[in-house]
Amino acid sequence: EIWWAIETAKKRKLLVVMPRRAGKDITLWNLAIRQCLQRVCLVFYCLQTYGQARKAIWDAIAIDGTKFLDYIPKELIERVNSSEMKIVFKNGSILQCIGADSYNTALVGTNPYAIIFSEYSRYADGSKAYEFARPILAANGGWFVAASTPKKKNHFYQLFKVAQELPDWHVIYKKTSEI
Repeated sequence: EIWWAIETAKKRKLLVVMPRRAGKDITLWNLAIRQCLQRVCLVFYCLQTYGQARKAIWDAIAIDGTKFLDYIPKELIERVNSSEMKIVFKNGSILQCIGADSYNTALVGTNPYAIIFSEYSRYADGSKAYEFARPILAANGGWFVAASTPKKKNHFYQLFKVAQELPDWHVIYKKTSEI
C-alpha cells in the first residue's frame, strides 16, 4: 500500500501509522532506493537524530540478517560516503540519511525530491521540520512520508487527525492485529 500510494496513486503526502516491527523502515528504505533509480534525484531518509539514523538505517540489519545497505545492488552504486551516510548512484541520484534535529541546517540549500521522516512521533520539532521541508518538495513536485509508531497525542497525532480530512494526503493506518 505504501508503494501504491507513492508510485501508482501519485500521492505527494503520505502518513504511515503502524506498530513497532511492522516493516516500515525496510519498506520505506526500498521505496527510497527505487525512487533514486527511477529518476535522478536527491532523497533524504530522516530519523530524529543523526546518531539514530546511523543506528536504525545505515548500520541496521533486518531480521533475516540482511544489512539495509545491501538492499542496493553494488553495480548500481557509484560511491558510498559512510561518514556522511550518503550513497551516490551511478545515474547521479543521491540517497542520504540525516537527523531531523538539524533540519534547519541539513535541508538548507538542498533540493530533495523526496523526504522520509521515520519515527516521526519522536521528533522534538516534528511539525517545524515538516514545515521547513514542505516548500522544497512543493517546488519539485516531490513527495513526503511521515511514518511512525504512535506516541502520545503529540504533533504526529495532530497530523494524523488533520491528514485524514485532507484530500492531498494518503493515510495508512494499521493496528497490531492487522500486521
